[in-house]
Amino acid sequence: MEFFIECTRCGKCKEFCPSYQLFLNESYCPRGRIKLITAFEENTIRETPSLKQRIFSCLLCGACENSCPLEVNLCSFIYETRSKIKKAKLQYLFKYFSLYPGIIFFILQQISRFEILRKRFLFLDKLSAFDIKPVKKSFLKVYSKIKPKGRVALFNGCSTNYLMPSISEALIYILNWLNFEVIVPEQKCCGAPLLAAGFKKEAIKLAQRNLEIYKSFNIEGVLSPCPTCSHFIGDIYKELTGESINVLKISDLFDEKNIFLSDSTLKFDAPIFFHVSCHSSNYTKDAERNLNILQKLGFSEIQKTTGCCGFAGLFSFLFEKQSMDILKKKVLEYKKANMIISSCPNCMIQFRFAMKSKKILHFTEVIHKILLKGVKNG
Repeated sequence: MEFFIECTRCGKCKEFCPSYQLFLNESYCPRGRIKLITAFEENTIRETPSLKQRIFSCLLCGACENSCPLEVNLCSFIYETRSKIKKAKLQYLFKYFSLYPGIIFFILQQISRFEILRKRFLFLDKLSAFDIKPVKKSFLKVYSKIKPKGRVALFNGCSTNYLMPSISEALIYILNWLNFEVIVPEQKCCGAPLLAAGFKKEAIKLAQRNLEIYKSFNIEGVLSPCPTCSHFIGDIYKELTGESINVLKISDLFDEKNIFLSDSTLKFDAPIFFHVSCHSSNYTKDAERNLNILQKLGFSEIQKTTGCCGFAGLFSFLFEKQSMDILKKKVLEYKKANMIISSCPNCMIQFRFAMKSKKILHFTEVIHKILLKGVKNG
C-alpha cells in the first residue's frame, strides 16, 4: 500500500524551519523530511545513520505546520517515524526522565557539581545554575477561595516543577487573585520527551495516566505555564488516546474589569523584550493576549520577539553545536536588553545559561510582582 502525506512540495515551510536554516540542505527541511518519511514507509530506503540524523534534527517546533497552506501535521509523522527507528542510548535517558523526572533531575544536579563533567556535557552546566530539591512524595494541594469563580488545576511541567517553582507560585497567586480555587494534583511529566525520543507506547500510557488524574476532579480546566505541556495535553493527548481535556490559558481568565493596576509604581528599566517561544507562537497562540495583559499592567515599552531559542528538548542533546548556534543569535538579539520576559520555562533555561547578568522572568512572575505591588499600595 502506498504511503501518502498531502504535501504539494510548495516549499513555503522552508523559510520558517530552524533546522533548514542551520543545515541549508533540502533533506533537513519539512518537505525533504516528508519525502524521506514516505520512502522509509514504502521500504524504498533503509534506516541509516543519515536518515536518523535528518528525522531527529527536526525541532518539533511547529513552524512548518503553522505556515503550511494545507496544514500538514508533519510533527505527527516525525513522531511515528521516530517510534520505528532503532533507539540509541541517549534516547533511553529521555525515557527515564519522563517516567522519573525528579530522580533524574536530582542525579544530574549531583553530577553537575564536578567541573570536568560540566565542561564535557553542556546540559550539566545549564542545570548547575538551578537548585533542584530532593524528590518528595507528591500529594494533592488545594489553594481555596471563598465563593470562587471556579476551580482550575495546575500542570506545572518538569522545568517549572523542579527548576523554577517560583513560576508555579506566581501562577497560584494570580489565579487566587482572580478568585479561582487552585488544585495541584500529583505532578508527572507531560510525555513530550518520551514521544520525541520515539517511545510512543510509553507516551500513550503516561497520557492516559495524566488524563485519569485530572479528569477525576471537578475543574474548569487544566492550566500550565509551559506552552509545550499545554500543547501536549490539549492536542497531542487527543491524537494519542482519542481523549481530550479542557486546557486553559492565563489570558482566558483575565478581563477588562480585573486589569486595573496599569498605574502600578513597579517599574523595570527598558529595553524589555517579550520572547515568544515556538510552541506559544505555533500552537497555543496566546502570545498577543499575554503581551496585552503586560502592556495594560504598565509595560508599554515592551518589544515582542519571536524565534527559536535552540533548546527543543532532545535536539539540544543530539545537536549541541547547532543548538548553541541558534542560541547565540538570540544572545546577540538581546544584547541591549535589561530584561527578557519569556512565555516558556525551557527558553528560560537557555537564556539563564547564556545571559547570566540579565533579568530573565516568566511572564506570570512579572504579573505576580505587579499584583503584589498593587496590593501593597492599596
